[in-house]
Amino acid sequence: MQYFIGFDVGGTHIKHGVIDENGEELVSDEYDTPEDVETFKQKWKEVVGKYQSEHEIAAIGVSFPGYININTGIASKAGALDYMDGMDLKALFADLCDLPLVIENDANSAALGERWRGAGQEYENFVCITVGTGIGGGIIFNGGLYRGVHFRAGEFGVMPVGNNGECMHEVASASGLMDACRRALALSVDEMPHGKEIFERMDSDVHLREAVNQWALFLSRGIYSVISMYDPQVVLIGGGLSEQEKVYQLLDRHLETFEMWDALKVPILPCKLGNQAGRLGAVWLAKQHAAEKTG
Repeated sequence: MQYFIGFDVGGTHIKHGVIDENGEELVSDEYDTPEDVETFKQKWKEVVGKYQSEHEIAAIGVSFPGYININTGIASKAGALDYMDGMDLKALFADLCDLPLVIENDANSAALGERWRGAGQEYENFVCITVGTGIGGGIIFNGGLYRGVHFRAGEFGVMPVGNNGECMHEVASASGLMDACRRALALSVDEMPHGKEIFERMDSDVHLREAVNQWALFLSRGIYSVISMYDPQVVLIGGGLSEQEKVYQLLDRHLETFEMWDALKVPILPCKLGNQAGRLGAVWLAKQHAAEKTG
């Protein structure tokens, strides 16, 4: 049995775990994302060293934000970790350990994770849209990952969907929903209810209902555009909001009003793996890479 370390690097937390070749996670943990490169390297090296002392590790898979050139390892943009913009991540990690390592964009990793062990197992062609602080996307085409010429495929968050040209990041993300609801309720950030409570309260609060409905309209515009471009078998929605059943009811209601929806319609389903998807997808890539080396 082979064992791998999976990292999911986020702007707030870095999640990590040991995962076997079948996709079963033996142990997992997380720590706060460091604010500088040196601390990032120190914390990362500590985790790898600990896992190596407890397991025989074959390789490491890293899910990382931003635009990652998988050939050169350079992150032209590193998402919220802007202090790593333009860095050669392959070289950085190679200096920290002697294990084989692969790096992939976080949304792409999540799509691969769902393809391997989650809601995408039955599909050869699907799109995964992650609804979080921003909007991310991964495209599975003929069973493999489509990255694009410049490794930027799936950057759905930049598509304009708002009434005044606002992009999906601004108005269709979880952050966009919270901002809209905060304005509707005239509350401070600290006073805002959590996502689940918003959907529970919307039926009895007309202002909240209007804000959520408008957010769902913006999200449905983005989904409609993605479907019209890629014609997938299914669209998978990830992120904490994907667990709310009312989200899909609202999306269906809006999509049914779009002129060509009857012709374009495909299922829209929640992802299954939650925040584990990125780690699993990165490990799947590491596993493939290890197999190619030995093959």
